Amino acid sequence: MIVVSEIADLKTIISEWKQNQETIGFCPTMGTLHDGHMDLVKTSKGQCTKTIVSIFINPTQFNDPKDFDAYPKNTESDLKLCEEHGVDLVFLPSVEVIYPKSQTPIQMSIPSLQTTLCGRTRPGHFEGVLQIVSKLFHLTEPNYGFFGLKDYQQYRIISAMVEELNFPIRILGVPTKRESDGLAMSSRNLRLSPKDRETASLIPRMFQLAKKTLLGGEKNLIVWKEILTDFLLTGSNVKIDYLEIVDPITLQPLSNLNGELLLATAVFVGEVRLIDNEVLVSP
Repeated sequence: MIVVSEIADLKTIISEWKQNQETIGFCPTMGTLHDGHMDLVKTSKGQCTKTIVSIFINPTQFNDPKDFDAYPKNTESDLKLCEEHGVDLVFLPSVEVIYPKSQTPIQMSIPSLQTTLCGRTRPGHFEGVLQIVSKLFHLTEPNYGFFGLKDYQQYRIISAMVEELNFPIRILGVPTKRESDGLAMSSRNLRLSPKDRETASLIPRMFQLAKKTLLGGEKNLIVWKEILTDFLLTGSNVKIDYLEIVDPITLQPLSNLNGELLLATAVFVGEVRLIDNEVLVSP
């Protein structure tokens, strides 16, 4: 496995791969890797002849400096996991390499997809995501980009950016990898105390309740949302950032429970903010 930290070294390898007609899959991450990340790698290796993982905690997508400072880091373990899973190259740049200037004048956004969910509650977050992902796409020149569907809004926004700006990249969403109790795998889970970790299991249980009530014939969106909200709030130390029902394509709020919908939530359990999303179908 190759590990590079400088752009020039990365571009040299990419150029060689392109000359050899390699198909490149790219999995951008912020490190503290887990089995969910490795599902991205496995999917890439099934589609591509070369797989790149980037590990970079991007400061421009954190609207809360405390959240950035607290984000877990475990580079040695990350590299070992990548090597065990057959990653061909890890790009491990510093902030100075990615952002050599003290200020970056370019800001990107897709307003129609950023007015709801994390776009509403974390101002500036997706501008930072678009900034770093577009930059990494230019640096790694992949044929495919792989993104976990736990971060569904991010997946939709990146897909839209690629389509609108004609990036020659195919974006594939990879289903959410879950713990044994259903909690979506996340690097942030490591920050949960044992008591809060138990409370966090309310999130996947809420999704099970959502499916059960839909199949039971619930058609009143307001009542359905109240049921799910009340269930989450049975946990101590829980604060709901948002619980929304939106269209899976436009990400705009729905007014009724008919057909395909995205149930999306962000919940603070103690100090830790967790997100989860599932596309459901109302019969």
